[in-house]
Amino acid sequence: MLMATATPPTAGLLASLGVWFWIDLTEAGHVAFVLLAHPPARREGESPESIEGDMRGLAAALNLADPSARLPDIGPRLVVHGRSALLSLDGCQAALHVPVSAEWSGFVSAGAPVAVAVGLDPLKPRTPFADVRPYVSEGAQRGRLFLGKTRAEPARRFIGEGGPPV
Repeated sequence: MLMATATPPTAGLLASLGVWFWIDLTEAGHVAFVLLAHPPARREGESPESIEGDMRGLAAALNLADPSARLPDIGPRLVVHGRSALLSLDGCQAALHVPVSAEWSGFVSAGAPVAVAVGLDPLKPRTPFADVRPYVSEGAQRGRLFLGKTRAEPARRFIGEGGPPV
């Protein structure tokens, strides 16, 4: 379960996140992944504790679970258009814009499952995938990664909900 120190996500938090995406073969078959992580503290007032609170708030807004729990279905939260995806969050006026590859977009648009992961530990922007894989596996083993599964949905859900995508 998420701790009470979780803070609701802001547009500023969403804009600061690092985003990684890939398709992987799992025990359940091929799955598209999206990892959201915060860079190390770099602004006045940021600390490892405040960043962790922000990331816990993001995980809560996505209804993600600790990796020791059964992977929850967080409902359809993605709208995919070309090489972009929007990820909706509970209690947040903005959606998270995720730039994706044509392969990822096509795979998800065809109905493939998507695993969303939020890491509590910092990860430098543009970290190569060779370093992302151990971040994910070690984070899951240490309970520092929250997970859920989603899928793409029609774009009409975002129309008129207020708040521009980030």
